[in-house]
Amino acid sequence: MRQKFTGIFYAIIAPLFYGLLPLFWRFVSLPTLDLISYRCLFTFAILGVILLITGQWVTVRNFSLNVIMKVAKSAFYLATHLGFFMGAIALGHQVEAAIGMFLAPAATAVLSTILLGEKLNTIKRLCVGISVFSAIIFFYEAQEIPHFAVFIALTWGLYLCERKHALKMVNNPLAYSWLEQSLIAGVLIVILNSVFPANIQPLTAVNSSAFLVLGGGCTLATIASFLQSKASQMIDCSQVGMLGVLSPVVQFTVAVLVDQKPVSLLQLTAIMLLLIAVVLYNCPPLKNPTLSKAN
Repeated sequence: MRQKFTGIFYAIIAPLFYGLLPLFWRFVSLPTLDLISYRCLFTFAILGVILLITGQWVTVRNFSLNVIMKVAKSAFYLATHLGFFMGAIALGHQVEAAIGMFLAPAATAVLSTILLGEKLNTIKRLCVGISVFSAIIFFYEAQEIPHFAVFIALTWGLYLCERKHALKMVNNPLAYSWLEQSLIAGVLIVILNSVFPANIQPLTAVNSSAFLVLGGGCTLATIASFLQSKASQMIDCSQVGMLGVLSPVVQFTVAVLVDQKPVSLLQLTAIMLLLIAVVLYNCPPLKNPTLSKAN
């Protein structure tokens, strides 16, 4: 039981950190692919140093080809998700990107049931329905065709499910995250150098203040990634996905408080419904008093 509560705690902190990341990225004037690459490289470097210091590098050295291929599959889903999410933001579809993350818990719950065989009781199915209804409210308010949102939600759900599979083989969240980020960074660097060589912006093109902000954002993303990986080992994938709704809630709150974006009563209602769904989804099932007395 203690392990489950620890997993839930990690799964709460991680999306809160993720929700703060757009605050960092807005101060870094880099193209989307460059930003993803540098974020992965920062994580790769930070986790590599930690693995060396803690003496866990032997885990990385002993990775089999089967493990690498499994992690590569989850890395592909994560890279695709980041591409859709950050691409949507770069193209001015911030609202649709946030809606995609509001829809992600429902997508994760459904996919984890299909791909991982996780069971959803009546309360959990109700919570999934509430999260879908809340996303529909945001679609109605935004009055946009939700292309980006659907892809963002699906790729995130696929990533969480595949990561759950991969962590059963790796059993070391630090080593897993290091390999995952190195694979993404390596592929993106090859793509940037071969397809868009003229558009690559080196870190030297970023001023010192923006570089510090980039480093801070990447560090926060690294911590969030590690905590979420730990949580995936301790609790169901669907729980991690449902708690992930806290990320867009934080993003929405920041947009209202910092950017002074208007908020409607319908949007507030949708957020309250989502938070209620998250609480209900993660509450332990009520014990039957009749059965308790019988025991």
